[in-house]
Amino acid sequence: MPDDPVQKEKQQYADLLCGHLEAFTARLRLLPEDKWDFAVAPPAPTARILAAHAWQWLICDRQHIAEPDALKHPDIPEPPRDPQAMRDALAEETERWRSLILGLTAHQLDTPRKQFNDYPWTVRGFIGHMVQNVIYKHGQFSTIFFALGLDGAEPYDAPFPNRIYARLRQAGAG
Repeated sequence: MPDDPVQKEKQQYADLLCGHLEAFTARLRLLPEDKWDFAVAPPAPTARILAAHAWQWLICDRQHIAEPDALKHPDIPEPPRDPQAMRDALAEETERWRSLILGLTAHQLDTPRKQFNDYPWTVRGFIGHMVQNVIYKHGQFSTIFFALGLDGAEPYDAPFPNRIYARLRQAGAG
């Protein structure tokens, strides 16, 4: 990782955002197309909704970073209906964001912006919004992935920290 603190910060943003987008997209590629509209319960989102939501906000926030006046932004395109095209679109957007983040200067990160000409943020704030949004969508999708048995057939066994401490203490005592 570079020694320059701004370069480090940008690399960390890119790694976090794009890492989650890559993992999300990779898991979407493992989802059978007949499960694209599966929901664990009627009010829950589907993979299609989660992918489209992440993709559209990635585009929206890129527009806010590039052009401060939201009145000059075009509408966000409708998401691809075809699952493969949607997965490819997310992968392309991942690379756009990686290039965008890594190409910013310290001054640009601090540049003021307003979400929809109303809510004051900086460019860094829009990056943070995308990190939060993508992690959230990826987490929601993980529930679908588990529910369909695509991450193993056995029940989920959360790695709670106290069990890890207990194993560590047991290994240290022996």
